[in-house]
Amino acid sequence: MKFLILACLCATALAQKYEEYTTPDSAVEEFATNAPQELRSNYRTYDQSSNQQQVTNKRCIEKNERYPIPGSCDRYIECLNGTATDKTCPDGLRYNPNVTFNRDPCQYPIDVECIGRASLQPAQPTEECPHQFGYFKRTDGNHCGKFRNCVNGVAFDFDCPEGLAFNSESYRCDWPDQVKDCDVEAYLGFRCPEVPELKDVGPPTGFRFYRSPSNCQQYFICVEGKPRRLACSGYNAFDEEIEGCVAADEVSACPADIKERAARSRKEEEQRVIEQQKYYERLKQNPQAQLRYAPTEPSYNAYEEATTVSQ
Repeated sequence: MKFLILACLCATALAQKYEEYTTPDSAVEEFATNAPQELRSNYRTYDQSSNQQQVTNKRCIEKNERYPIPGSCDRYIECLNGTATDKTCPDGLRYNPNVTFNRDPCQYPIDVECIGRASLQPAQPTEECPHQFGYFKRTDGNHCGKFRNCVNGVAFDFDCPEGLAFNSESYRCDWPDQVKDCDVEAYLGFRCPEVPELKDVGPPTGFRFYRSPSNCQQYFICVEGKPRRLACSGYNAFDEEIEGCVAADEVSACPADIKERAARSRKEEEQRVIEQQKYYERLKQNPQAQLRYAPTEPSYNAYEEATTVSQ
């Protein structure tokens, strides 16, 4: 008899504890009241394709979990210790139901699919930003490389590397011909020449290279009739005959000042290589001449310094 009474008391305590964990707040109460009848009639629905659960009544399904609100892409229910709260992501962010509970569920639109839940809160623009959070293009299609990152309505402006354009769909700097709203020819200032189709060969294949008319160190590669701008490094320039970069003093189209700097740079590099070879040859002849501390870029009187130290 005592055992039966004890069992009943334990069952009552567990029921009370369960009720404590599953009692919602006013936000969930309102959601449950206003939800369509077909949703309120079920305890929950489960989407096998996206592995997402939706709260459709007054109770938390799990003690600590989040659930999307049907139809909304930026609102969700968060259950913390069994208490449910209706929450909304900051303007410009979306609720991602696939993140773990210990991560922030509000993320950028490119990281969240809102299939079947397109409803969003009204935008909260500022003078600088169309939304409180997000990445946005700064100018029109003729200047595609400028963008801004908005954080709490404050804008931080950035420029893509030269020759690239900001892609609003991927939030990355991309080739301009891969950006739908970028006028490639206007942005790069170059239009790919038409390549005639040969009767016996058919349409042209492969890529075409062209030196920039305004800068001998830059060149364009035409991909499917659209240009992409590239540049030679250092004091090199583009040679159309070999379709590659060579020393600028070897390219007739380069201005005199670039040619002079290129020639001086090449002579300095040749001298550096000669001195380096001499240095290592001297070390081979006197293996005991070792530097106590080897410099990152050895000076080429290092042999004399090493010999002095060894003596």
